[in-house]
Amino acid sequence: MRSTNKRFISALACASAMTALAIADPMGVTKTHQVVQAATDNVPARSAGVDVASWQGTNLTQQAKSGAKFTVVKVSESTNYQNPHAQGQINSAEQNNMMPMGYHYAHFGADSNRAVQEGNYAVSSAQQAGLPQGSYLAADWEQDAHNNTNGGREASANAITSFMDTVHNGGYNPMLYSSEWLLKAKVDTNKVTQKYPNSLWVAAYKTMGRQDQPDYNYFPSMSNVAIWQYTPNWRGQNVDGNVNVLPLSNKSNNANQANTNTLNVNTNGQSSSQAPANPVVNTSNKVVDTNWVKQEGTFTTGGAINLRTGASTNSSIIAQLPANSEVKYDAYSTKGNYTWLRQPRANNQYGYLVGRANGQDWGTFKIAPVANHVTKPTTNTAKPAQNVNKPSQPVHVNTNNNVNNNWTKQNGVFITGGAINLRTGASTNSKVIALLPTNTEIKYDAYRTTGQYTWLRQPRANGQYGYLVGRDNGRAWGTFKAGSAAASKPAQNTNKPSQPVHTNTNNNVNSNWTKQNGVFITGGAINLRTGANTNSEVIALLPTNTEIKYDAYRTTGQYTWLRQPRANGQYGYLVGRNNSNAWGTFKAGSAVSTKPATNNKPAQNTHNNKPATNNSNWTKQNGVFITGGAINLRTGASTNSKVIALLPTNTEIKYDAYRTTGQYTWLRQPRANGQYGYLVGRNNGNAWGTFKVGSAKATTPVVHQNVQKPVATTTNNNATWTKQNGTFITGGAINLRTGASTKSPIIETLPINTVIKYDAYYRAGKYVWLRQPRANGQYGYLVGRLNNQAWGTYR
Repeated sequence: MRSTNKRFISALACASAMTALAIADPMGVTKTHQVVQAATDNVPARSAGVDVASWQGTNLTQQAKSGAKFTVVKVSESTNYQNPHAQGQINSAEQNNMMPMGYHYAHFGADSNRAVQEGNYAVSSAQQAGLPQGSYLAADWEQDAHNNTNGGREASANAITSFMDTVHNGGYNPMLYSSEWLLKAKVDTNKVTQKYPNSLWVAAYKTMGRQDQPDYNYFPSMSNVAIWQYTPNWRGQNVDGNVNVLPLSNKSNNANQANTNTLNVNTNGQSSSQAPANPVVNTSNKVVDTNWVKQEGTFTTGGAINLRTGASTNSSIIAQLPANSEVKYDAYSTKGNYTWLRQPRANNQYGYLVGRANGQDWGTFKIAPVANHVTKPTTNTAKPAQNVNKPSQPVHVNTNNNVNNNWTKQNGVFITGGAINLRTGASTNSKVIALLPTNTEIKYDAYRTTGQYTWLRQPRANGQYGYLVGRDNGRAWGTFKAGSAAASKPAQNTNKPSQPVHTNTNNNVNSNWTKQNGVFITGGAINLRTGANTNSEVIALLPTNTEIKYDAYRTTGQYTWLRQPRANGQYGYLVGRNNSNAWGTFKAGSAVSTKPATNNKPAQNTHNNKPATNNSNWTKQNGVFITGGAINLRTGASTNSKVIALLPTNTEIKYDAYRTTGQYTWLRQPRANGQYGYLVGRNNGNAWGTFKVGSAKATTPVVHQNVQKPVATTTNNNATWTKQNGTFITGGAINLRTGASTKSPIIETLPINTVIKYDAYYRAGKYVWLRQPRANGQYGYLVGRLNNQAWGTYR
């Protein structure tokens, strides 16, 4: 399937879209879905279906009239995007007598922890969009810049099943969508289908053009297929065409439905559905008030915990409460191994969450100071029942019996230098409580060195601890805050690291350095390395406009290196100049008057800011220009000059002069150290943005309307193009050309994450070309796919 532009999925997969995070209903009211027509509950085998994303709108009447019996609606992506049209599309499907289904565009790759997070987000998004409980909800697992498909077949299968388990526990029927090639090459599908038989939704296209009916001779040679996506252009309607080779039902359990998949599919007599019994959605709260012990208190969650409509793990999820959520409850009840807390909500309804499991607190209790109140919820003293469903996300407890032996007491603060696991014990085999992101501040009270690792102990609620690696083979995995631990610091030991923090391997890095304290702002993406050498290991790729404090510089050959002090007396090194051309801006006054000198030929072509043109024949004018699209800022007033940066739409540029050369009117932007940047403000008199009112008195740059077109065109640019408006985000550096041919001249090289709006596509051999409308009725052309592999993300 795909994220937003499924047209190009081909034998691999589609793509993805990102927008703003949708917020759950603060009242926590779960939508009850009234299924009006019986046909929206069941679909017989070999029925037609479509899948849609946000860009296809909410009216699905045309697809229904053309014979579609089911619609798969994109509900979410990653953990920060919800399809704004999902609810309208689901409603339209039901109104048009089509069975609604859902899909989530995955970013979790082979990461099972993230898969659970995305699964919970998908379930929540599906509920908010009104997708009925028991409906199919698929993981759309594709190869693109956001989803790592190279994590290994078994690890990928484990992550996918973790997502499907979460969907199953949330009351939906899990499926897996991807291309035939990707599933065979990158996923152990046997592992997935052993747990969820007949759960595959497979894309395999005979042609990229229009196809109205499936050609079963082209059916993917895989078992456990429930749905086949056979075309990206069904009946010429610019939607994906699908056929279900098994009957589908969005009712609670389809175990009794017939296995009719005879198209090379070995179902082994297994059910074609995996949905759990239909979750009990408690909307009346009629049964929740028995066997409850009254107690007013406050519970602070120790991890992510589901808030449900009833005191059962089968009840519908209202919301997922993140760690440190404060919940006021008025009663508790122990059922089996769980102690449930009852949260009063609007309209005399309640929410329910697990506060304890098997006597282990899932957070912190604060009890209201009333004389007759029990101290805190008790748990069953009898052995817990074994038939209760496992809770969605328990807070991890310490299982390492010797975790507090041989620890050196030390109160300190550690700031993570990268993503580090917080675990239940001081062992890499201990359970992961959370993945701490970069720059997380952790207070620890003790440390211990075991083998190559120095572990830090973090006090947590209820006398428990979390444990994380602070050093590996003596190398710090972050920063120990100055003064936080008196004078001592955690010791170290030996062995191969699991997450190395980069250290300096260049032995002579601190010789022949000129001391200078300054601030450098990167003018483009520049590598920060462990030594002043292009062969040294890369610590990080610093994005444009990163502010770096340096304490010394040194010129070696063509490069002037800057030295950045880092934690524990170590350094990072980056190129500040190449052949005297600055690769960014040296902040005024940061280094008194001197600046790093330079030398020779570059090894990494980054932006140099030295103007390639002289500054004579310029008309002085102070103004502000707001870019109307992505425009290159160059080192000179020429399209042949080097690109300093690609300015995105709505960038505000202050200029001090303009000059017209041929068809272009160039604007001059003052930059650091008496240098300039240059950008086109007008082309043949057409403004490429907005000149801010009053910024340049009454005049605006004048343009001479003569000269040649900026780029040459080629012969095939308008032949056999399929119209389609979409957005493509580059997954790496891609050439934008004057024609749909690798021999056409290059207009510019688009950096990674460039957003391109295209209006048509064209297949030429192994390439799928995208056409980008540009000024004056001209176009730019770039490759969107090669051998059906997406070169970025379609939105």
